Amino acid sequence: MRMKSPGLLAVALVAVVAAVAIGPTAAAGDMLVTAAKPDKLYVIDAAKRSVVSEFHIPNAGSLIMTIVPSPDGKVAYALVNRMESISGIDLKTGKEVFRADLSTPGERVKDFCAFTITPDGKELIVYELPTKLLPSEFQVQEPRFAVFKTNAGRSAKAIRTYPAPRRLHMMLMRPSGKSFYAIGFDLYEYDVATGKQLNSRGILKWDMPSHSQPDLLAFWPVTEPSGVFTSPVISDATTDGKTTMKTGLMSLDVTTDKLEFFDFEDTSALIFSTVLSPDRKWAYGVYSTLTKVDMEHHVLAGRVPLDHTFYSVNLATDGHEIYMGGAMCDVGFYDPVTLEKRANLKLPDCGDQSLASLRVLPAR
Repeated sequence: MRMKSPGLLAVALVAVVAAVAIGPTAAAGDMLVTAAKPDKLYVIDAAKRSVVSEFHIPNAGSLIMTIVPSPDGKVAYALVNRMESISGIDLKTGKEVFRADLSTPGERVKDFCAFTITPDGKELIVYELPTKLLPSEFQVQEPRFAVFKTNAGRSAKAIRTYPAPRRLHMMLMRPSGKSFYAIGFDLYEYDVATGKQLNSRGILKWDMPSHSQPDLLAFWPVTEPSGVFTSPVISDATTDGKTTMKTGLMSLDVTTDKLEFFDFEDTSALIFSTVLSPDRKWAYGVYSTLTKVDMEHHVLAGRVPLDHTFYSVNLATDGHEIYMGGAMCDVGFYDPVTLEKRANLKLPDCGDQSLASLRVLPAR
């Protein structure tokens, strides 16, 4: 066979080699949502590594915390105003289309990071910690879940409430829309319509022989892109009379209800948050290092130091890029195979993201 255009062949070969060297990057169309002090919400084009929208949240106070996108990806709901308000921002116009101010003149209400949205996008369920403000004393009230209609506008009031346990810090909706998880000292499940507790099981009550009670820091309600929530857990494990601090992983499949725990290393690095790959073969965790965990063999698969601390980690919808944010004013883009840094995007005005959730919105 004769080659009529060796020059074109050489160009094509160079292109193929370059593509292999670079590897797959962010999924086309992935948008990231994050926030920074004191009141900014950002939409980022992951593939272009650029901020496409910068919005101001009214009366946000000095910190934006948990971010929960609507199921259609059109609105981002954010915990603001010293944990006393939920603000819904239209991600196309930047307008505030929903507002629930939880406190009243006679009652101060805090939401400690935990709220979720039903799969049809019609209701928000918020964890409330109320305190009555009396003339001579403050009276701590029992915690509750409060349900709000998302179409209630900027003066939303709860349409129903039901009792909640203390010491919750995160909520996750199940895809059926019939129940939700509340995560704290234990893992609870509640009926959306009635508030009836359906289940309570291991975190403190976990079934890990020869292990102490676990400790976990679960403030980032990320189940994208796998449909599984994961969190690092730390405990003491005793074998043959010797006690060793272990780092493990909790995984909760919000569809099947499957809950698992396993250790993957003797504790050597602090990990704040983790995310599971779409094929469920790998988990990635961040703090001052980027950690990769082999989910099949339950072992540490890799670790690299980071430029600085990151709190929140997420993944491209196709699993081909790691995103990380939180703590400071930049978003990192890393290779999930080699763990090498691909890019770094600094947010405008370099506001601190702190505990803000880094969420991924797939292309619509």
